[in-house]
Amino acid sequence: MNPKVAKKTLHELIDQIEDDELLTLYVKLLEREIEKTASIDFFNTTESNLVARARASLNSVKEGKTRNIKDFKKDVEAWKKNRAI
Repeated sequence: MNPKVAKKTLHELIDQIEDDELLTLYVKLLEREIEKTASIDFFNTTESNLVARARASLNSVKEGKTRNIKDFKKDVEAWKKNRAI
């Protein structure tokens, strides 16, 4: 099946589903798939990879998976200090 047709069909089917539990399961399944593809190659800058990584990041924020900015800055400074040039 053509990817565009498959996506359109999925959207149409999802729009008909009213079961919150089922929709939540589908969301988790699709997010898991996006996270798998997003984590394959950090330096892959294709449009689809960047979009997948952005979506995975937004989902992490929604789920509360964030870091304290002070801790983050401390880790970045330590990384900069210890990196090999």
